[in-house]
Amino acid sequence: MDRLEQELRSYRPAKGVLDLPGEFVWPRYEGRCVGNLAQTAAGLLGAEIPGALPALDAHILGDLADGVKRVVLLVMDAMGWLQLQRVMAQHDDLIFHPLAEKGRLVPITTTFLSTTNSVLSTIWSGHPPLEHGLLGFELYLREWMMAVEAIGFSSVNELFANTLLKWGFEPEEFLAVPSVGQVLGPQGVSTVSVIHKNFTTTPLSRMHFRGADEVRGHSYASDLWVTLRQALADNRDKRLLLGGYWPAVDTLAHKYGPDDETGVAEMRAISMLMETLFLEQLEPADRDGTLLLVTADHGQMRTPASEIAVLDDHPQLRDMLWMAPVGESRVPFFYTRNGETDATREYLERHFGDQFVFFSREQILQSGLLGPGKMYAEVPYRVGDIVGIAKGPHAFSWNQEDAERLLGRHGGLSPEEMLVPLLVARLDA
Repeated sequence: MDRLEQELRSYRPAKGVLDLPGEFVWPRYEGRCVGNLAQTAAGLLGAEIPGALPALDAHILGDLADGVKRVVLLVMDAMGWLQLQRVMAQHDDLIFHPLAEKGRLVPITTTFLSTTNSVLSTIWSGHPPLEHGLLGFELYLREWMMAVEAIGFSSVNELFANTLLKWGFEPEEFLAVPSVGQVLGPQGVSTVSVIHKNFTTTPLSRMHFRGADEVRGHSYASDLWVTLRQALADNRDKRLLLGGYWPAVDTLAHKYGPDDETGVAEMRAISMLMETLFLEQLEPADRDGTLLLVTADHGQMRTPASEIAVLDDHPQLRDMLWMAPVGESRVPFFYTRNGETDATREYLERHFGDQFVFFSREQILQSGLLGPGKMYAEVPYRVGDIVGIAKGPHAFSWNQEDAERLLGRHGGLSPEEMLVPLLVARLDA
């Protein structure tokens, strides 16, 4: 096992307040986390993000940080460290091998909860979930008196229907912290992002790319790399943070499981397209002073339906709650009826104690799992009275149909979910 990986797996904060299973991975907000990338990029480009998480530990970039003029930050959804290591061991022709040889390839952690909308909010703001307030895929928002899916911001019963937008929801006002574009722009750093055209105007993208100079949409895997190359050329004479995002590894892992051959095929395709359409065709002027960072927002855990607890099978538990659990299926937030919290926790631990560990809201908020800093005022209301964190391949679903819907899931603290790669390479080397 990689030494750095072992250090991440074994770490616990000196003053941690949670008794976590030994296999769980603690998020390393202090310098070995995706949350440190924003401050890192800012510093390389002669700027800073006041009040944000610190930059990566200096040894991670080393001399690769010298003379940087442009940073290209690519997020490959669900391309976890362990999955990437398996694929690289099987295929020595991947572009990741030579990039790692002339640069760095190291494990870092993601944030908690290890889920896309929360992690991307940290990456594109530099602030931890405790401060930005977007904690998971499904959240109870007291200001709207409803549980929503927090990507399209619709009812949890009508996914991606833009419900709140129709009612006057303003995405630009939702996150409690500024975006990197809003902070870096006044300091003379341009920010450009390349994402799929279907995502360019979603509520989540409107939050993340406030203040950006440009958001470019692409249609397929091929024109992702062409569009990135063109965006780099078009901003040749600027200090630039160029972001890119690709969701397909995550999509395939949800459907087929993260260990399926489709994920291997997708990562090989990413490698080939990155090499032939992006790296090999860059002009010398666009390579000069350009630093490439490739990472992921999380990995995935295989979760067979047989390992998933179903709320419909526990009517007594359902009657103790005033709403179905939200958060993530691997980190359910339970909101209990008045006076039922102790009885609910006793029920959960008796029936699911071998599948989850359970904590109170106060334990989670005080633990540091959501990051350091000043807690956003709405965060306590967006965390349930009781929070479960899945062990092994387990999850919690409302009904059997939902239990069978996804073969791969994420959100929890397993190494498969929490460990992500950081590939660092100079393109002028």
